[in-house]
Amino acid sequence: MKINFITTCLILTFFSTNCFAQYKLQKTSEFQINSLSSVEIVDYDPVYKRYLGYENESKGFVVLILDDKGNILQKKNLMGQGPGQFNSAMNALGYSDKKDIWVITPNQLLTFDKNLNFKTAVKYVNSNAFFTYRLAESPIFFYKDKSKNELVFGTYPSNTARFTSVKDLRSQHLMELHDLSNNQNYFLVPIRNRPISKDLDNSIKSLYRPVFTQDKEKNKLYITASLDNEITIIDLLTGNSISKININHGDFGSFKKLPISIKTLPSYPPHTLASLNLKIIKLDGGLIILNYVKEIPYGTFEKKITEDPFYHHFKDPNYHRIIIFDEEKQLSKDLEIPHGQIKIAMPNNSILVKLINPDEEEDFVRYGVYQITK
Repeated sequence: MKINFITTCLILTFFSTNCFAQYKLQKTSEFQINSLSSVEIVDYDPVYKRYLGYENESKGFVVLILDDKGNILQKKNLMGQGPGQFNSAMNALGYSDKKDIWVITPNQLLTFDKNLNFKTAVKYVNSNAFFTYRLAESPIFFYKDKSKNELVFGTYPSNTARFTSVKDLRSQHLMELHDLSNNQNYFLVPIRNRPISKDLDNSIKSLYRPVFTQDKEKNKLYITASLDNEITIIDLLTGNSISKININHGDFGSFKKLPISIKTLPSYPPHTLASLNLKIIKLDGGLIILNYVKEIPYGTFEKKITEDPFYHHFKDPNYHRIIIFDEEKQLSKDLEIPHGQIKIAMPNNSILVKLINPDEEEDFVRYGVYQITK
């Protein structure tokens, strides 16, 4: 009887720590955008069923509003020196809490109505300005007061090479926020407090990038880094940590040799071949999705870049994986992404995926909506 009890306990322990729920991605809709330029969708308005995005390969800062069929409703190039224009960088693009459209540059916050008509511009002093290039995401923001007069927002998008020029990686923070009411920056999530920090050599500072998203209704920040094994949930109002979730990657070659340095990570100069976390998405059903890219073998990369000089495994869906969590623990093993790159969260526990046909160069852009189900 004693042996049976011990055996039962061992079985229960094994299944609780090594077995995950079976999740799947089911496509519920698909649409096409008639554009020769790559269109990156960064936000969605579920009330008016409008997508917000930008052209990634055109000159200037071309912002698009699309319906749920992919039809372009509004298109505007914001590059210039007139009202509602700028020449610096579009660090953030997304819907505000009032369903206006916000553009955050390194030195101003511009507001447009839902048809991209310019409304206001507020300048701010950024002591640690960072300029992105063809990289914008929906802004991280919250208000310190109930009357919504004291706005705080993130100064750069997720997955930005933020630490390339710093002297000491461990002295940095993963999150930088700007308090518009007092025109000051402040920081959250010290890198020295990350469990992985003791294994980070300073040489990988260009590859170590903050990866984050937000639950705007609950003012929560979900944050990790490109080379990290933990997701931290932060209360943005207090800056305190709510919970920490360990990441059990299925195939993350970057952790095989410690400490992690440029010498231990595989490369095909000037390209890295390493595995990296790329994106976090918070779904409305309480689930959290981590999107990471697997390491690519040297020989495979050499063959592919010979066939396509612009190839990189970061853009190849075959090397992308996702892991599903709730706010306390990991719920799934690695799942493959169906033919594309994850972009944003959608209603009904769904994600928007930019669909990619690796065998054919199409003269339109395709997106699909996939629901996460058990």
